[in-house]
Amino acid sequence: MKSTPYPSKYASPKGIFEVGKTRFKWYNLAEDLSKVSPEDISNAKTCIESAHDKFQDIDDIGFVILHRCGENYLLLVCTWRSENELWESVYHDGSGKFEIWDRNKNHLPTYCVWEMGIVYHESQAWKRYLGTTKEEEDKKQYLSDMFEGEV
Repeated sequence: MKSTPYPSKYASPKGIFEVGKTRFKWYNLAEDLSKVSPEDISNAKTCIESAHDKFQDIDDIGFVILHRCGENYLLLVCTWRSENELWESVYHDGSGKFEIWDRNKNHLPTYCVWEMGIVYHESQAWKRYLGTTKEEEDKKQYLSDMFEGEV
């Protein structure tokens, strides 16, 4: 029996999103990027700006993946907290607006095969950053190193 190939999705960097002191690289991820609407992006940004995590008060850098999954979204908000661990908050738009995904379980999902392409790129870029003096110019270098392509 012949299996059908798993569909590809596409990652598109959309610049830097600043929330107070935190700077995020922004990625849209979808099978068809044209279906990621400006309204949905705006709703996702509002969610991050008003998040309980208070990103505006933390001097941090990281990345966001707005992943269109069928008709819905996952919003992955990741920061490095200046260390070698990736911190993550996950939101979904199940009720028509983005809300925290309550994942209070022992064993829970992390990244799907499409998201891992972006996460791998980001982990390599962060590893390079960790080997620097971590001055503002090094942060700018990290923030300008973005992934684009098929995953």
